[in-house]
Amino acid sequence: MPPVTPRRRLGWLGPALVAVGVAVGGLGVWYIKHAKPTPGATVDTVAIDGGAKIIIRAEDGGEHSFVEVWAGDELRWTQFIPHYAGRAGRSAIAWSANTMSVRVERDGREEVWALGLPDGTKGGSLFLAPEHEPIPPQLAFEKPDEAAVPLTLHDGVRSYELVGGPGWHQIIAIDLQTGKALWKVELGPERVSQVSIVGGQIDLYQGAELRRINPFNGRWYYPNSGQAKPT
Repeated sequence: MPPVTPRRRLGWLGPALVAVGVAVGGLGVWYIKHAKPTPGATVDTVAIDGGAKIIIRAEDGGEHSFVEVWAGDELRWTQFIPHYAGRAGRSAIAWSANTMSVRVERDGREEVWALGLPDGTKGGSLFLAPEHEPIPPQLAFEKPDEAAVPLTLHDGVRSYELVGGPGWHQIIAIDLQTGKALWKVELGPERVSQVSIVGGQIDLYQGAELRRINPFNGRWYYPNSGQAKPT
């Protein structure tokens, strides 16, 4: 099968989206101050560079979540967020030198929040696959053989977000430094059974069929089909 070009590019996070993100961040601070939500059980822990780690906690008695960034045994910051989309073993977190992203879900939408890694400041947000809304909670939608398929894959430069619902699936690349959505690929109805970064490329399986995706532009091909590798 010949190489396939993604259907279209996505745009930058616009000023309006960033403004909305700041407003939502302020609302979160107000809510913490007045309603005093408290962190509960640990949902996910991800080690990052230099002995630091990101911990996601559930809201005690609520439906929201908390992001904590630790440097060793020192808590650097905490941010109150909507319900975290992932869990231990099925991460929905990515990071670069100065920025992290965390995948959240609410009201039938899948959203990526960008947070400053040094201080937790919210820099913006991006909704995934709005044309397919309402989107089911991703963990409720999973099957047992997908338990180890991450929701978010990353290489320190870009995050690759897997999102799906009945009859459709997508992978979307986001530049972690700029918040720019770079490309998306419609994967069709078959569920993703495995995904990883191998030799700088994204190897994505749907059943036994391997699709290899270029992380820079989203072009893909089937390496086991006998077709030449695209340039």
